[in-house]
Amino acid sequence: MIIRFVAKNIFSFKEETEFNLLPNKTQRLSHHKINIGEFDFLRFSAIYGANGAGKSNLIKAITLLDSFVEKGKIVNGANNLKFKLDKESSNIPISLAIEFYFNSKVYYYTITFDENVILHEYLAESHKKNDILVFERVVENGIQKIQFFEGYDNDKKNKLFVEVLEEKLISQKELLLTFLSKKYPDEFRDVKNVYDWFDTMLVIISPEAKPGGIAHILDIDVKIKEFANKLIPSLNTGISKIEIEKKKAEEFVSKNDIKVLKEITDDLKNEPNAISVFNNQETGDEVCFTIEDGEVITKRLVTNHINNEGNKVPFTLGEESDGTRRLIDYIPALEGVIDANRVYLIDEIERSIHPITIKEIIKKLSLDENVKGQLIFTTHESNLLDQEILRPDEIWFAQKDIDGASKLYSLSDFKIHNTIDIENGYLNGRYGGIPFLSNLKDLNWE
Repeated sequence: MIIRFVAKNIFSFKEETEFNLLPNKTQRLSHHKINIGEFDFLRFSAIYGANGAGKSNLIKAITLLDSFVEKGKIVNGANNLKFKLDKESSNIPISLAIEFYFNSKVYYYTITFDENVILHEYLAESHKKNDILVFERVVENGIQKIQFFEGYDNDKKNKLFVEVLEEKLISQKELLLTFLSKKYPDEFRDVKNVYDWFDTMLVIISPEAKPGGIAHILDIDVKIKEFANKLIPSLNTGISKIEIEKKKAEEFVSKNDIKVLKEITDDLKNEPNAISVFNNQETGDEVCFTIEDGEVITKRLVTNHINNEGNKVPFTLGEESDGTRRLIDYIPALEGVIDANRVYLIDEIERSIHPITIKEIIKKLSLDENVKGQLIFTTHESNLLDQEILRPDEIWFAQKDIDGASKLYSLSDFKIHNTIDIENGYLNGRYGGIPFLSNLKDLNWE
C-alpha cells in the first residue's frame, strides 16, 4: 500500500512535490483508514485537476520509477524528462521517492539521477523516529560508495563484497535495488521484498491500457468470471451473461493463415504457459491463442443479450460500445481491489464510462468494509466529490502555478464541514483544480 510519493524536477513538477495517503482527524468512512503499527494511511484517493495540470504526470512519475525497477537501469535521455519551463532546472537532478507497506513492513525508497547516472539511491525500513538502513549508495565525481545495514561490513567477506560491488559489479546506470534482488535475493531479503512489491503488487492502468487476454483471464480464473457476471449485468449494459467461446485453432484460422498458425504454435510450445493475443483493429475483437492438453486453442469473450422474445443473442466484444469494453477491461482490477492487497493506480478512471455508472462502481467499493486493496485514480468526474463516497483527505487537486509548475494539495487543507456540497464548491472554483477559460467573445467565437 502506498503511503506517499515524492517527485522533484520531473515532467511538470519543478519543486519537491508530495502526494500522500495520510489521514486527518475526520471520522467519516473510518473503514477507509488502515492502521499498521506506527502508521495510518488511506485505502482510496481521487486526484482532480484541469487538463494539463499534472494529474497524469503524477501517475507517469510513479510508472517511470516502476519501469526503472523492472528494467534495472535508468532510461536513456533522462534529461528530457526534466521540468522544461525553467532553464536552471536542466542543471538539477531528478528525484523520485516512494513509501509503502508490504509484508508487515513499511519501506522508503528513493533515487536521484542525472542523465543516465544514478547519484543517490537509498532504501530503509521506515519508522516514526529512526529509520533502519537497508542500503545507501552515493556517487560523487564518478566514484560510488555503498553502505549496507549496520554491522554488515564487520564481516571481512562482506566488506570485500562491498568493495568489489562498488568498483566492478554494478555500473552507475544500474539500480542497486534490482541488481541485489536478482543476484542475491536470499542475502538481502528486504531488497527482494521491495522489488517484489513493484513487480507484483503495484498495478498501473493508463487510459489506453487493456489487461490483454481478458478471455483467457476469465476462463482460467472462475472467481474473476463469477465477479464479472455479477458486476456487468448490474450496470445496465444490456449484457445478461459473459461466456468464453473456445475452439481448436484450426477451426478458427482460415486456410490462408496456416503459416501464421504454425508460427504461433511454435512460439507457444517454447513457452507452454504463455498466450498470444490478437486484436482485430477493424472489429475491435480480441482472440487469445494458448495451449491446453497439448493442443493450440483460441478463446474469445462472448457477451449474451436477451432479445424481445426472451432468447439469448451472442455478441462479440467488438460489437459492444467503448464504454462497455472499458468496463470489461476493468474487471480484473476491480476484483483485485476487493480481494487482493494490491495497489491499483488508474489514470482517467471514467474514460468512456457514464458518470452514473462510474459513481456506482466507486460507491460500491467505498462502502464495502471488506475491500483489501488500495485504489488511487485521476478523474474529471465531479459527481464523485461526495462525502458519502470519499473522505476530504482522500481528495487531491493538481493545479499549475504562474511559472507552469504543478502543485498538489488535499481537500483536507480546507475547512470542510461534513454537510457541505463539495462538488458544487469545486465547480465554482472554491478549491482550485479547474480550468480557467478565456471569454469566447475575446476569441471572436460567438
